[in-house]
Amino acid sequence: MNIEIINKIDELIELIKEDKDYKEFKRLEKEVLSNKELIDKINKLKTIDKYDNNYLELKNEILNNKEYKKYKELEKEYYFLIKEINNKLNSLKETSCCK
Repeated sequence: MNIEIINKIDELIELIKEDKDYKEFKRLEKEVLSNKELIDKINKLKTIDKYDNNYLELKNEILNNKEYKKYKELEKEYYFLIKEINNKLNSLKETSCCK
């Protein structure tokens, strides 16, 4: 791959890491992962039938956690950002500048 592209990717990664939303995302990730009660609920949810009333109750409990909810929102934003970057990189691979 072209060295200029690699440098731009590195620059982009650094910009993302310095972004306040990314820092908030990482903070929330640590907070969510350290919340044993929340993690237990998430794990329990995976074992319950989706059509069971307990499933909906438990899912609502999980989604009512403000930190978890914000974490998932940011996670989704970063997922789509990364997907967009990957699509662009894949299109560049197909051009002669990166072959």
